[in-house]
Amino acid sequence: MQSHHRLILLLSLLAGLTACGQQQAEFGLPEGDPEVGQALFVSYNCNTCHTVAGVDLPAPEVEGPVQVMLGGRVSRLKSYAELVTSVINPSHRFSRRLRSDEVSTDGESLMTVYNDVMTVTEMVNIVAFLEAQYAELERPGYRYRTYSMDE
Repeated sequence: MQSHHRLILLLSLLAGLTACGQQQAEFGLPEGDPEVGQALFVSYNCNTCHTVAGVDLPAPEVEGPVQVMLGGRVSRLKSYAELVTSVINPSHRFSRRLRSDEVSTDGESLMTVYNDVMTVTEMVNIVAFLEAQYAELERPGYRYRTYSMDE
């Protein structure tokens, strides 16, 4: 129960910082352990609905209503704060790839909310695991042709 209160306090602080309208202050959680996070990812059955690029996870006993790929090469890396938010508030922002039938009828995420079950340490470890699975897609620089007024 104590971890539940800490998580509520953490969320309240984050919400307060965002609601102030001022420049958001840095907020840091302890470093997580990606290996422990991977084991937790499976133990919380996240692999029921999520696959992780390049990671061999056990097949789920039952496939979830939505299949979402996490990790891989992306054009913009998600920040640590965005990954934390995705875990603790899955309805905050949806992937553009989700179809309308992959969201509940009231517009909420179909993802189970683990806030009353998961400890802050577990969440930090899962986020460390996920963060390690993303790589920024390298794009070659664009070269524009220069024109001379003399031509």
